[in-house]
Amino acid sequence: MKRMLYVIIMILSVNLHAQTSIPEFFNSSDKQLHMGGCYVVSSMTTAYIYKTTGNKRTAIAVGLGTGIALGVAKELYDIKYGNPELGDIAADVIGAGLGVFCISITF
Repeated sequence: MKRMLYVIIMILSVNLHAQTSIPEFFNSSDKQLHMGGCYVVSSMTTAYIYKTTGNKRTAIAVGLGTGIALGVAKELYDIKYGNPELGDIAADVIGAGLGVFCISITF
């Protein structure tokens, strides 16, 4: 598992010159904030649910669902008061997935 995490981190950190949209996506500070926020929320939720229930599947589902739901709720708020972007939801899903993945390694 540690090797797989290392490979994922290396893939995400490589500067891909052939596909300029991917580095631009990850270089956007707004997308990084979305990923970071959902990462923190989903990882904390996953760890808490696993600690209280001891059920790995429930912890992963609730953690991932909470992170994604928070990101979608923020974008729904942006429809009325800000600038909604589909890329923000993608960043939320990536952050929530990484948060759950990193916590589930320790199960």
